[in-house]
Amino acid sequence: MSLIRKRQLIINDHNNDQDSPQIKRQATTIAPNLIAKLYSTRGAPTINIVSQPLLSLGRSKACDVQLHGVDVSSKHCQLDRITSESQEQAREYLQLTDLSSNGVYVNGEKMDRKASVILKTGDKLQFAKTGGTYIFRYTFDITDEKSLSAVDSVDARIVGKSFKNSFFDDYILGKQLGTGHYAIVREAKNKQTGQIVAVKIFHPNKTNSTAQDAKLQQEMNLLLSINHPNIVSFVGHYIEPNSKNSVNTYLVLEKVSNGELFQRIVNKGRLRSDETRAIFKQLLSGLRYLHENNIIHRDIKPENILLDITRRGGPNAQTIGGIQTQLQSGPWDPEELDLRVKIADFGLAKFIGELKFTNTLCGTPAYVAPEILKYDRNYSTKVDLWSSGVLLYVCLSGFPPFSDELAPPNMKEQILTGKYAFYSPYFDEIDDVVLDLITNLLKVDPEERFDVEQALNHDWFQD
Repeated sequence: MSLIRKRQLIINDHNNDQDSPQIKRQATTIAPNLIAKLYSTRGAPTINIVSQPLLSLGRSKACDVQLHGVDVSSKHCQLDRITSESQEQAREYLQLTDLSSNGVYVNGEKMDRKASVILKTGDKLQFAKTGGTYIFRYTFDITDEKSLSAVDSVDARIVGKSFKNSFFDDYILGKQLGTGHYAIVREAKNKQTGQIVAVKIFHPNKTNSTAQDAKLQQEMNLLLSINHPNIVSFVGHYIEPNSKNSVNTYLVLEKVSNGELFQRIVNKGRLRSDETRAIFKQLLSGLRYLHENNIIHRDIKPENILLDITRRGGPNAQTIGGIQTQLQSGPWDPEELDLRVKIADFGLAKFIGELKFTNTLCGTPAYVAPEILKYDRNYSTKVDLWSSGVLLYVCLSGFPPFSDELAPPNMKEQILTGKYAFYSPYFDEIDDVVLDLITNLLKVDPEERFDVEQALNHDWFQD
């Protein structure tokens, strides 16, 4: 069954005020199913939206809702109802399509003509300049008795149904934090708790079957159960309609505020050996936890290693007797008291598709294990150890072991054959024990490559 199927709707107004939009009434004795309300910002009567075929709004008397205004088009816009079956209980949304000459404004932004948008509770709708301004709200977001006073008892029972919340019920979106191949990342604030989180909004995908959605939910439950100090925590996920045939997945994550390992390497050129060892011990600890839970990351690289840093005088610094401690937890920079590694972006293939994820990895293969480049579907957790070996090399030298700048052969052939070197002067001061670890991580044959336990038990990590 399709995730989203088109539904239809009508508006039934309970007020006959001559200054309000003229609304055609439904000729039936059955109580209508109320879906949403439009609240005027200028004191005009509220518009109640209920079930019926396609709904049109405009200046023409032929429209289901007649709007008044000199710049309102005869048929200004239309509303379709779509149903998301990805929720625990099917949930209905409204899609607005602009058909006008002078525009529909959603939250102050003018829509392109014939463009469509899924409406969210709290959206501010303006019909041209003179057609009126309304605040849109779904009935499943209306819980107080005053808001429901105009709704009959049947509608009140409908409104009281238990729906799984929409993302927009729970969070307010904030500034953009980043963008990538699969998604954009934005800050968000929980409406109830005030918690600031990061939300990864995946680019629209085609709707799934019910079976596919059930499998995704099962896999998501596993990710939500992950709990380790060196892994970014999953808070929740939401599937929101984007159009009649596609959806956006919203993945809510713990927000880590101090950037990526990538930027630390860029800023410093390369990292000290003792600093790198402390970071890698945490990284491997997180990887061991993932592997014990049968999760392969497959995209270990500096951009996916986040850093949670406690600075001297910062709000998160520990206190003893009300006085901030000045003791460092490791070989960090002078202004840093603590640095916590956080592995991010594991489990992405579940949200973007296995083939697309693999193709993207192979398109930028600097950290990718040889067996993935060969499209060997039988690869193991050891692909993460290869990537860790590349990352260790980069931290200590400031450049990757495999690169087209080192051609011939090209980067892909370098990886497939394990062709790399410890170049002077960059590795002249690096202890042989570190080079031994890199060598055992960058074995082309996975059977010969270290697993995570062997890496953690390596002499370099023994005090």
